[in-house]
Amino acid sequence: MTIAIISERGPRGGEIVVAASTILTMTYLTVRPVSTSRTCREEFINACRAMVRNGTPKKYMGRIADPSSLNAEYADFWLAFDTKGETMARHIIQNSGKSVEKGRYDFPGMVHLFEYAVPDPPEVGDIKPWVATLASQLEPWKEKIRKMHSENS
Repeated sequence: MTIAIISERGPRGGEIVVAASTILTMTYLTVRPVSTSRTCREEFINACRAMVRNGTPKKYMGRIADPSSLNAEYADFWLAFDTKGETMARHIIQNSGKSVEKGRYDFPGMVHLFEYAVPDPPEVGDIKPWVATLASQLEPWKEKIRKMHSENS
């Protein structure tokens, strides 16, 4: 099972997809971060590493894919963290000739807009509370993914 995490929010989009990828990491799930912004501050990487047990944010930072080079086969489903990312993911899938509406596994479609408005990570100060908030918001997604995995394995 493969999930693409996408954000097109500008300069902090890379940090958002790295944090979400780190948080959603599970042995049976391939997580692929996607953003045109490919930079993460060292203090951001350290905050993710400190807040997520066995987290590997530096690995994900090095794997951020540029959305312009992708097609629908890149992931089984896409989780967008902003409307620009959602639009980009839909565009990628439609340009590949696939249906955005026909989902895989138990998801009703290929692209899902994250239900919380995630603010940009703070530019200064402690980043750990931001990571902790995102982790708690992503917990229902982790459960959905676990359930899909157990039902499809």
